Amino acid sequence: MQTLVRLLATTAMLTACADREEPYDPPSQDGTLVYLTPTQHLTRASLALRGQRPSIEDLETIASDPTKLPGIVDRYLQDPAFGRTIRDLHNASLLLRVEQGTFTYPALGTLEGITGAQMNGSLLEEPLRLIEDLVMNDRPYSEVVTADYTMADGIVATVWGLPHTGPTDRWERTAWTDGRGPAGVLASSVLYHRWRSAGANYQRGRANLISRAFLCHDFIHGDINIDTSIDLSDPDVVANAVVENKSCAGCHQTLDPLASFLFPFKNQINSNQVDAYPVAYYDAGRIDLWRRTNKRPPLFFGQEAAGLAGLGQAIAADPRFSRCAASRFASFFTEVPENQLSGAWVARLQQTFLDTAMNAKQLAKAVVLSDEFRVSHDTDPASAEGVVGALKLSPEQMSRVYADLTGFTWNATSTAQIRNGMPIGTSNLLESDFIGFRVLGGGIDSYFVTEPVHTSNATSSLVERMAAAQAASFVVDHDAAAPAGARTLFVAADVTTIDEPAVRAQLAHLHARLYGELVSPDAAEVTESYTLFRDALAVPGVVPRRAWKLTLTAMLSDVRSLYY
Repeated sequence: MQTLVRLLATTAMLTACADREEPYDPPSQDGTLVYLTPTQHLTRASLALRGQRPSIEDLETIASDPTKLPGIVDRYLQDPAFGRTIRDLHNASLLLRVEQGTFTYPALGTLEGITGAQMNGSLLEEPLRLIEDLVMNDRPYSEVVTADYTMADGIVATVWGLPHTGPTDRWERTAWTDGRGPAGVLASSVLYHRWRSAGANYQRGRANLISRAFLCHDFIHGDINIDTSIDLSDPDVVANAVVENKSCAGCHQTLDPLASFLFPFKNQINSNQVDAYPVAYYDAGRIDLWRRTNKRPPLFFGQEAAGLAGLGQAIAADPRFSRCAASRFASFFTEVPENQLSGAWVARLQQTFLDTAMNAKQLAKAVVLSDEFRVSHDTDPASAEGVVGALKLSPEQMSRVYADLTGFTWNATSTAQIRNGMPIGTSNLLESDFIGFRVLGGGIDSYFVTEPVHTSNATSSLVERMAAAQAASFVVDHDAAAPAGARTLFVAADVTTIDEPAVRAQLAHLHARLYGELVSPDAAEVTESYTLFRDALAVPGVVPRRAWKLTLTAMLSDVRSLYY
């Protein structure tokens, strides 16, 4: 069903473009594959990497010379917007952005007065900020698990007791001071705050997170026949079973030694247990706790490693680490599940990744310039699974697209309490769940909903239409008051004009900015949009500004705006 919906969206998106551009020199492959045109490929690359549509200048450059696409992609990879995408990509596997009161630490001491949105927006973002910093500064991706520093703003530094010298809202490099060792995000207290360990779990859940996130090896999905006769209520029986019972030992002989690296991190420190900062989540005195719990010494899949730093080095050296990164990047940028990706393609991406000394920018570039990425769709439904097809804007992408195109950010402030006495405050409604619509728009809340939806449904359609209406109203009002040189979208005509040539010129500009379509003012697509504007204006009482709001809302709600 997903394939059918995406195929219909792709067909609708391409219909208006099919007669205007030549095919983008597709390779000789299965004749049922259809490839994007050069400007469509540029649009997809720009949205995937930055969450922004390409400029008209970039579209015109590629329309005249498609060979310049790699150079433009290089520029996009330097854009801070790519850093935000990197954070989104890694949150998809680490699932850190949780808006739950039990994970929200209180506003104490120098943090008194901050909101829940501010606390969670800083504290839970720290590992993602570290990964962003590594990637944007072209450091080897292996440092994700071996870096000798982390990132902190004033809130993060206060909660964990980290050095920080700049303004409260500035993220800067800093380091843990308690001897936990250089281990990148593996050393992050908030990673273990988010992924708590029940007492008798003995760090196994956290160990599986690390294996799943960085090696794409999920113990839960192991092909093991479970012995259901074991009395799980008896700790002694369980402790014996994970060693002696073949059904249990099949996983636990590697899972438990991996978990043994993590005992220095406390099982959990709930928000109601915190009455002052800093919070000490790491306790070196617990390092040998495995002797009294799972009774398995720290080992990385049978390999010895010294402490948390040794674990990070072992992960980085494991071939599964680079292959997992290639698979994660390819899946995120194409919206194709990892188990449906071409194994040969992932292998090529992995080799490129290794050949560039694990440069994540070059891995992303290899993904978006690949033939697999620029497949539009497969006309044979039987072979369409695993083919990229039309990609749908995520709620985060939609927020960034609208901010870039219109200057509008859909924020709201609420006094609703996320924990005792602590208001949620101001949130971006497309990037929040506590008072926002991220899950309803197809995104994840990293706790209850951990898989995005890449097709339209009832709730996502409502979110898309409301967001489009809000953005359209904002930019029309803004551009009506702004001088010509400061307008955001209405650069070819003023929002009060009803002169047909001027309106058509403005609509042609909108088609380029909103859809990536380089069309003339007298093109059939523009005529359809002009008819909508004209009919809206004909309604009694509707003034030009209102007609533009209606027209722009419809254009932003169009499948060509929502899919790419």
